Amino acid sequence: MLTHLHIKHFAIIDASELELTSGMSALTGETGAGKSILLDALGLVLGARASIDSIQEGAKRADITATFSLEALPKVSQWLAEHELDNVDDDETVADECLIRRTLDTNGKSRASINDIPVSVQTLRNLGEQLVTIHGQHAYQTMTRSADQRNLLDDYAGRAQVAKTLKAFTAWQQAQATLSSHQTDAQSRIQRIDLLSFQLQEFDELDIGSTAISDIESEHRWRASSERIMSLSQDTLQAIDDTAYPALTQALPLLTELVHIDERLREALDLMESACIQVAETTQMVRSSLGNLEHDDNRMAWLDQKLAALHRLARKHQCDMQALPELESTLREEYDQLVAPELGLDSLEQACDAMRAVYETEAAKLSRHRKKHAKVLGKTITTAMQDLSMPGGVFEISISSSADQPHAHGNDTITFMVSPNPGVKPAPLSKVASGGELSRISLCMQLATLKTRSVPTLIFDEVDTGVGGAVAEKVGQLLRTVGAQAQVLCVTHLPQVASQAHHHFRISKGVTKGKTRTQVESLDKKATRDEVARMLGGSKITAKTRQHAQEMLDSAASAS
Repeated sequence: MLTHLHIKHFAIIDASELELTSGMSALTGETGAGKSILLDALGLVLGARASIDSIQEGAKRADITATFSLEALPKVSQWLAEHELDNVDDDETVADECLIRRTLDTNGKSRASINDIPVSVQTLRNLGEQLVTIHGQHAYQTMTRSADQRNLLDDYAGRAQVAKTLKAFTAWQQAQATLSSHQTDAQSRIQRIDLLSFQLQEFDELDIGSTAISDIESEHRWRASSERIMSLSQDTLQAIDDTAYPALTQALPLLTELVHIDERLREALDLMESACIQVAETTQMVRSSLGNLEHDDNRMAWLDQKLAALHRLARKHQCDMQALPELESTLREEYDQLVAPELGLDSLEQACDAMRAVYETEAAKLSRHRKKHAKVLGKTITTAMQDLSMPGGVFEISISSSADQPHAHGNDTITFMVSPNPGVKPAPLSKVASGGELSRISLCMQLATLKTRSVPTLIFDEVDTGVGGAVAEKVGQLLRTVGAQAQVLCVTHLPQVASQAHHHFRISKGVTKGKTRTQVESLDKKATRDEVARMLGGSKITAKTRQHAQEMLDSAASAS
């Protein structure tokens, strides 16, 4: 929930701080005192669109900071951790609060941060939607839109089946796109197959068998250097025969006799004997290699031909010659995929039909799910309407399904139907109710679906417009009830609503040094009584209005 709000140089607010707790908090004050400005500042720090006109005249920047407690918000904490925005103390402990800041400079630059980490405004908005919901005095206008009605019902019913339907729809559309691509690109696909067939034929014509390209290059170098190999081999044998072997054979018996006298030279004798053996083996290997060396013109011609063909093919494909085997494998795999029977148009059409069948099954389940919960929600809102001066009023949710126009959200068309008066057949919400009735019905809808939403802080901006008397008192009671489950901030002009609040803030406007300034003041019990009395009796507060105000406050406290 929102625990602290600091506003500096925003509109006519010089500097204001609010310390907030759970429950229902009323924000009251004279018309034009700046109650809406306060909410505008909160909206800005939650990611609303910024304007330099919001900066206080004469100031360089506006600065708004909000602190939220995350103790009961594990999903928000997880979201922050996933985006590496969680608040970590010096000892690596994750704090249970979140600090959000937004500044706006006169040059038009807007900066946002979460836990002192710079973020985009979109990221700030994504977090703000998880923390606060603002119900404005004209929120009922959005409730006449079909998409908003569907979203409200899905929030109430739970979105698990909505997600399954979306997944099935996406899979079907992807299959449809693949089919369309193959249908429209059939000619280019055939051309690609022809090209691959020609390229693979060139690889086949090389006919190098299982011989590696590196082996062909090695053998070619060996045969091309045969004369030099023969010369070096003969010189090596001659050097061994003339020097190394005679020297060893002459020294060996001498060293043997020496070992008989001095046993400490045994290791030297072993090395000498090993050297004799190794020289003999070396001579044998060189003689064998020299014996195998022969000049094969046919083999050399074959090697020249293959290397030339390999070089030409590598230049054609603009790759290194050693990469040709991998390239051949890639081309052959692509060819096999293009000519594979399972990728034929018939198979794709069957896959597409199967995907559509899955979607239609999930969409049908979604329709049944919606209709089940629509009945419950309709009855809940109807009951709430009776308490808000609409006796006999009826609220229904009409759901019609058509497979002719499938959508990601299903096949349903959802329409909120209402009859504000007894004996009147329910009709679409936008065509029947007046502005005042729409406001009250919207409040009923919002309150009926609050428990299905995870947003911990709810702000109601003059949603009691157009009501008064006992109806206003009931609105206040409903908001107080919600405040027992979530944090509620309510901007109101009605004493019947304000008297129901657990906490009270007064917004006032004054002139300081020739400049208009707005201030926010947290009220104690006595000041709260006087503020409610002002709302009851106007600028002139009498003992009777104070007494009446106290009675309203006592009644609200005793009822909770």
